[in-house]
Amino acid sequence: MTRDKKIAIIATNLIRQSSMNHDQWRATSIGAIHANPPIPVTLEDDEHPLVSASLPEGDWYVWTTRKLIGVCDGKHYEAKAESIVRGEFGNFKGSPQFLNVTAGPINTLVATLYSNRGVAACIRYETGYAAMAPIQCLKYWELKHPILDKLMIPEELAAYRQAKNN
Repeated sequence: MTRDKKIAIIATNLIRQSSMNHDQWRATSIGAIHANPPIPVTLEDDEHPLVSASLPEGDWYVWTTRKLIGVCDGKHYEAKAESIVRGEFGNFKGSPQFLNVTAGPINTLVATLYSNRGVAACIRYETGYAAMAPIQCLKYWELKHPILDKLMIPEELAAYRQAKNN
């Protein structure tokens, strides 16, 4: 298994397990490049999308197994995924009355993501339940990625537990 594939499996699994109500997300996708509106990005060989969002106003981001790339407020950002060490997401829950909205404007905020050198990128993200996608993606890079060589993908972990119980 390639390094990118292992990152994709572990990170998307973490994001899916740590988020909820995926059917209510309007602009955010896990493990795919959000399709509407289309995002103008091409991935390298074996590079996998972890989280992406595409907003009607033209802002978008794709956080992959290698980089974070996007447009926020007309400015293009690109940073190596491994270089991002922290982020500020603000009131990511949004207002409770907007949690189940399926029509009308998509409620968003701008997160600032930092490397050791300062601001690495800004992304506009969907608030509410979908906000957990970029937050958990950052959590993967902060906590899980540094120990990637020690981690097992879910299938390996299940087999390990089964063997241990036998």
